[in-house]
Amino acid sequence: MRITTKNVYFIVSEEESGPRRPLVWCDLPVNFYFKEYNVVGVSEEYNEIYLEFSTALLARSVSVLKQNVKNLKIKLTNKEFPCLTLEMELVPEDIQSRQCVHDIRVEVISRKHWSNYEEPRFNDFHVTISMPPLKHLKNIVERMKNISHQLIVSANKNGRLILQIKTNTVTISSHFPELSIESFAVGLNSNMDDINTINEDGELQVVSSTIDIKKFLMFLTGMQLNNCKALCSIVHERMVKLYMEQPGAMKLQIFLTELND
Repeated sequence: MRITTKNVYFIVSEEESGPRRPLVWCDLPVNFYFKEYNVVGVSEEYNEIYLEFSTALLARSVSVLKQNVKNLKIKLTNKEFPCLTLEMELVPEDIQSRQCVHDIRVEVISRKHWSNYEEPRFNDFHVTISMPPLKHLKNIVERMKNISHQLIVSANKNGRLILQIKTNTVTISSHFPELSIESFAVGLNSNMDDINTINEDGELQVVSSTIDIKKFLMFLTGMQLNNCKALCSIVHERMVKLYMEQPGAMKLQIFLTELND
């Protein structure tokens, strides 16, 4: 969790990766979520705080918000060890008010390690395409997950997004045509032998990457929000980035790297 004067960031990293390569990057503007907000960082120049903690503990704590909660206060406390303390005032069912307090043990990350948590910036995506309604995608991918753990995500310059699974016995594809193309790399060469993916000049007509279907489904399951812009960007045979934005409220990026198997 990165806390700055204007934004709060949630960064989820791959556990097995050496350098902290993020799997999820979420950006929340504080003026949308907090009526009161104060932060005192390391110094006036570096007025930020970086905390590391268990996402499972945070999820368990904020599940209380599903109840009728009047307000939520989040603060950094020291209770024998550093804690992220969540104080929730529940709407009283009788005359007395009720308060729920959760302390999540955290590790404060020193400034010398902040560079490990910089926002990933990629400018070499071969295609960026808008996504169809995520609820519709979720229903399809849930069925595909029962057949294969790998998902091939492809897009072409004509605005067609293709989700495909392959096994020794079956190949299943779902096609979503007439989507908006944000960008498509011109002159991208390929050594592939599949004539359906290259033109007569040897340039790619379809860009694709094979990713973990469970991680893709995680994105679709967790992000059922209205009025959101959702984009899929692909680096051919290397990465899929899923991007969602609710203007003024949230930006979310998920980075899914190519599977080797």
